[in-house]
Amino acid sequence: MKRKTQTGTHFPVFYLSLSLLFLIPLLVSSRQPESGQNTVLDNFLRNVLEKEQYVGLGACLVKNNTIVWEGYYGYADLERGLMLNRENIFQLSSLSKTVTAFALMKLYEDGKIRLDDDINKYLPFSFRSPYFPDNEITFRMLLNHTSGLADVTATGLVVPSGVGRPQSSIGDSDMTLDEYISQLLVPGGKYYSREYFSGNEPGTVYSYSNIGYSLLGYLVERISGEDFALFTEKNIFGPLDLKNIAWHLRDLDTGRVIFSYRFSPDDTIPVYRKIRHFGEPGYPAGMLRTSMDDFSKFIITLLNRGEYQSTRLLKPETVNMILYPQNMKNISSKSYKLIDRGLTWQIVDLNGNKYYEMNGFSGGIYTDALFSPDLNTGIIFYFTGINMKNMQAIPEIACTLETALKEY
Repeated sequence: MKRKTQTGTHFPVFYLSLSLLFLIPLLVSSRQPESGQNTVLDNFLRNVLEKEQYVGLGACLVKNNTIVWEGYYGYADLERGLMLNRENIFQLSSLSKTVTAFALMKLYEDGKIRLDDDINKYLPFSFRSPYFPDNEITFRMLLNHTSGLADVTATGLVVPSGVGRPQSSIGDSDMTLDEYISQLLVPGGKYYSREYFSGNEPGTVYSYSNIGYSLLGYLVERISGEDFALFTEKNIFGPLDLKNIAWHLRDLDTGRVIFSYRFSPDDTIPVYRKIRHFGEPGYPAGMLRTSMDDFSKFIITLLNRGEYQSTRLLKPETVNMILYPQNMKNISSKSYKLIDRGLTWQIVDLNGNKYYEMNGFSGGIYTDALFSPDLNTGIIFYFTGINMKNMQAIPEIACTLETALKEY
């Protein structure tokens, strides 16, 4: 099998290329929990997998603090013929940002920060927009993507001329989070560039930023005095008894981690490009990997205003602050009817109901999570084998899953 390496700005640079014909509609797996089958939903998702030519698709429904349905279709590893199942671990991509924000709010609750503090109070260097050097940048601005950073555009990640940007790596990155932030955001650093910033005044205009959330993770390290991954293990993963979740591959059973795939929308027959397991130095922005069961516990914690079973992670008023509408203007969503934004979470209308939503996209995998405290329901789904064309099925998948919740 021929190996290829490609470079790009939307996704890691390591791929394995292969052609497959009619495999997906013939070999599809599904596993339902003991609570029962849902033939209509099962058939719908099988048909979506076939129609959109996804490699793998997983979904679960949460209601009244438990998973009431889950299904897994297609492949975790296409070349080896390994079918997707509930034991698999998948990359959350930007959905990871919800956990990073949760960690920061733990510091807020403990009185270590205020959301409208100037973050320079907690940094060993001065961080300012080069276009507005006198303007403070706050935690709220980073959480709301209004800090002035503009490192993600509609066509991909910004790669500044002359300095480039830190690359992803096969396996975990050797660059520490401290090195990443100091080289990227400090003038004179190896990767520093004004091109990462917009000309907009901090606090005024929404512009999605991965670097901003990497910086939030770094701030958690600085303020807590602990490695960010260790802080989340001690304050989130451990208390929730999550066994299959980690920011780094070295802390996971990689045999259970699914592979991501992508292909061109112009392919008559999909030529899938396999994305090898990779790491990013700015990992708090998108490198969390977990199982469906484990991530559902995090969603249930939010549904219960900071508590899972008898374990409380955040106070209800802190979670209310996460979900409180930020009165954001001039923001849009391609997949959902957008109402507003909370801190990290979008507030959307889904089938006439208000849900909090966040998604992730990392070249070969799309992830999505929605939850409604009013209905005490949650939805998590992901699929691999993607391109910009077959991602247009997202609204239909979400609406169908939400409708199915009414049966439980």
